[in-house]
Amino acid sequence: MPISPIWNCSDVTLDLSRPRVMGVLNVTPDSFSDGGTHNAPEAAIATAERMLADGADLIDVGGESTRPGFTPVEPDEELRRLEPTVRWLVKEGALVSIDTRHPEVARRCVDLGAQIINDVTGFSDPRMSNVAASSGCGCVVMHSGPVSGAATGSSAVMASADKDDLSALMGGASAGDRSWEAEKGSPLLPDSAHVMKLLGGYLLDRAHDLEAHGVAASRICLDPGVGFGKSPEDNIVILRATSELASLGYPLMCAVSRKRFVGTVSGVVAAADRDDATIGISLAAVARGARILRVHDVAGMAQALDGFWAASEPWSSTVTLPLSLAASASRQQVIAAIDGMPLSRVRQVEGGGGALRVTVETGLDSVPFQRAVDAAVDGLAMLASPASCTRDSPECSHIV
Repeated sequence: MPISPIWNCSDVTLDLSRPRVMGVLNVTPDSFSDGGTHNAPEAAIATAERMLADGADLIDVGGESTRPGFTPVEPDEELRRLEPTVRWLVKEGALVSIDTRHPEVARRCVDLGAQIINDVTGFSDPRMSNVAASSGCGCVVMHSGPVSGAATGSSAVMASADKDDLSALMGGASAGDRSWEAEKGSPLLPDSAHVMKLLGGYLLDRAHDLEAHGVAASRICLDPGVGFGKSPEDNIVILRATSELASLGYPLMCAVSRKRFVGTVSGVVAAADRDDATIGISLAAVARGARILRVHDVAGMAQALDGFWAASEPWSSTVTLPLSLAASASRQQVIAAIDGMPLSRVRQVEGGGGALRVTVETGLDSVPFQRAVDAAVDGLAMLASPASCTRDSPECSHIV
């Protein structure tokens, strides 16, 4: 099947003709990657604001760490941590994902305006499926658990109202099952066919169950769960098979940012220093069909992705700029300045006098495009406001 072209998330249709960057915002005191630096609402909001400015298409907010050895958080406490940041993001018009495995938390955040539920237990709790079915939210279905050696289809974490298998899974080193190393010839990697049969089968089962609950397929995104109960070798097999997962017909997420596995393959010990290796793995996944990149370092990932995509894919978009001309700027000057932007051409101009609507075909994404517009019109007149183009809204406001 072809790679899914869109992801419907509540009132937003995310165009996946180009990969999207999801910023990770952990509002917890015990995050493995940032040491709780976003635990206070003010700090979390400041980081969210910076992520949006740096090019995040959406932000995934989590109030419970699921690192190895994590301590489960009660839903009331999780909500207390989440609400201030979720409210701010919704007010700012951001596309908001909630990283939670608790149905009551998901329901409250969706009611607040969040458009995506990211469930590390794959919507295996029927109550979570009911939350999804009763809203229009996007759904991230993740696999948690082993996939090689003695693993079977029933080895995946399945959530319910009366048990918590995830904390047990992550209670140890979460290094995965290495029993496959005892196989004849002691293979370096586990059997790919076995791994992908378990993983693909689980993800499809969970997606189809959501559809049976009334969730449209276009609202479902898949995440293979790199690092959750899987060995480094398992993760390599999964990432090398990204194209196989992308061919299942749903948007595919790559969520490897700063994980222990990334440190294993890069030799970087400190989680916060693994952003460069994260970018390398994420771009490899993009080349094989991943379209949602969940990362802590939004600025670095967005910059790398913009360069990678411009050089590797024949991609373009059409953007309409409503322009209000200052007295010192002529129509011809403004059009010439925009037409001279890199990877851009003016295709249509409407209006006259002090108001224009200029349609631009561009191969630049939102943040590079905004900066190029600023540079193009700089010197023609004082800017009254910066460009406010986003990847989901082709209407951009700019005053020159």
